[in-house]
Amino acid sequence: MIHNYKPMITATCLLAVFITGCGKQSEQEKELEAFSKSMADFAIEIQNADEEIDEIDVENVNAAQDLLNILDNLEETFYELSETSVPSHYQGIEDLADEAYENMTNAVSFYHSAYESEPFSPEDAEIAFQYYSRAMTRVEYIGYVLTGNVPKNENVTVYEKSDDSQIVNKLLQSTHE
Repeated sequence: MIHNYKPMITATCLLAVFITGCGKQSEQEKELEAFSKSMADFAIEIQNADEEIDEIDVENVNAAQDLLNILDNLEETFYELSETSVPSHYQGIEDLADEAYENMTNAVSFYHSAYESEPFSPEDAEIAFQYYSRAMTRVEYIGYVLTGNVPKNENVTVYEKSDDSQIVNKLLQSTHE
């Protein structure tokens, strides 16, 4: 049910290995380590929620409530992601995390509306699924950012950050040599 979150898990594990393998850490390295741990924890929570959803017995009378409880917990996980301090190197993740949380909040709200109404509301369930899909797409994009990959066949524009002042300094140095 959950989209491909493996790139994010792989990236966060690699990032953690590189960061913790060093001796004394700078503030930037500590920030990166905390961020890496937050991303790894988030990826594990997503994976656990996916497994819990897959294990729901749809024949059980409490299946809908079980799903709603998992989604409520997932919404909290997305909130924590949106509140995670993001190092400047990964600044694009901050907006994606906020959008993922907003979409997950809407998904959970519509899922509650669908399952708690009498009769069941397939329209609300469809809207919920669309928001859920949007949230998970943002999670995929976060994974792409962490791994340094660009999604294929997506309408994604990559803007590279450049520091023109450094280019000018390099040019000035090369002309004086």
